[in-house]
Amino acid sequence: MGEHALGQPVPRSEDPRLLKGGGRYVDDVRLPGTAFGHVLRSPHPHARIAAIDTRAAAQMPGVLEVLTGQDWAESGLGDIPGDRGFRKRDGSAMYVPPFPALVKDEVRRVGDYVAFVVAETVEAAKDAAERIEVEYEPLPFVVDMEAALAEDAPAVWPDNPDNICFHHQAGNLAAVEEAFGRADHVVSHKFFINRITAATTEPRGCTGHYDAFADRYTVYTTLQHANPFRTALARVFGIPETRMRVVAGDIGGAFGMKSNIYPEVALALWASKRLGRPVRWTCDRAEAFLTDCQARDNVTDAALALDKEGKFLALRVKNLVNLGSCMVQGGSNPAVGNIGTLAGVYTTPAIHTDITVVFTNTTPTRPYRGAGRPEAAYVIERLVEMAADDLGMDPAALRRLNTIPPDAM
Repeated sequence: MGEHALGQPVPRSEDPRLLKGGGRYVDDVRLPGTAFGHVLRSPHPHARIAAIDTRAAAQMPGVLEVLTGQDWAESGLGDIPGDRGFRKRDGSAMYVPPFPALVKDEVRRVGDYVAFVVAETVEAAKDAAERIEVEYEPLPFVVDMEAALAEDAPAVWPDNPDNICFHHQAGNLAAVEEAFGRADHVVSHKFFINRITAATTEPRGCTGHYDAFADRYTVYTTLQHANPFRTALARVFGIPETRMRVVAGDIGGAFGMKSNIYPEVALALWASKRLGRPVRWTCDRAEAFLTDCQARDNVTDAALALDKEGKFLALRVKNLVNLGSCMVQGGSNPAVGNIGTLAGVYTTPAIHTDITVVFTNTTPTRPYRGAGRPEAAYVIERLVEMAADDLGMDPAALRRLNTIPPDAM
């Protein structure tokens, strides 16, 4: 039997170091002269920023810098990256909104990024943030994706009045409709798949350091996919990848939530260059629930057609996906990357799925633990259970009847 044969445990080589306190997480990074950042966030799901006054905050003891969306706009730095490449139903390009690290004119979700305060201590930064005076003009908002598609729904982005980011179809619709027309049994259900958040043991955090002598940025942060992260972050700053270093130590949970670039990373690096010293930001638990990218939040209409013996004839799925207020890296993946999972392990000859991805005034969503596949598996397996109940069959027998046979592998 091989070293890692079926049924044999795989030794966890990392455990002794971690159990003895040898882990090195982002909070363990302590650079000399580090300053501390804090983000002032929107209390409104949608509002116009009529005015912002940072003078009192800037004069608070220990405060080094107070940055706003106007400062970011004047910096020449780029947007936080998001997915592209899909289209709307009429063939036009998908809508990808701007994503600055700090908002200048309108906030579009609770927790949106209004200002970044840097001080000698995190307590001083938080105290100063409370002295920033922001005049908000609340605007109509929408948090439900079905409501967002109504003709009279408020637009999350004014130049995208239908609130649709993109639309995607896969499968053979004609074959599906023909199969449903001759089916002996049809089971259907509308699934409301709730939104979730990762709630990792270690919250997000980062320390940004700009070395003026080497003209090089270094960020220590909690993340997955360090190399793609560096590539995208270098584009935000308009520099070659060789001038951007990304250091990821041990990670206290990620589950997909920590794969993308968050504005705080760009803010810490930007502030570090402006101040000439490292800048550190750490998320607290309440902040995490507001700002960590969340997941799922689908409304799925699905139907399964069967013949009188219980053989699957076709599967038809219409899925609404709540993207949140903007498109982040990987935001499109859960909507379209789970299509194969809808088929499951069954011999269903015809399948069609119709996907609409919708903007709302909520926290953005992206891959989390399976990236859309658990939702798809839930849909098909619940339909199988419902079909077995309607037919008076043992669910296991119905599954065996429709499972792909070994000789088809």
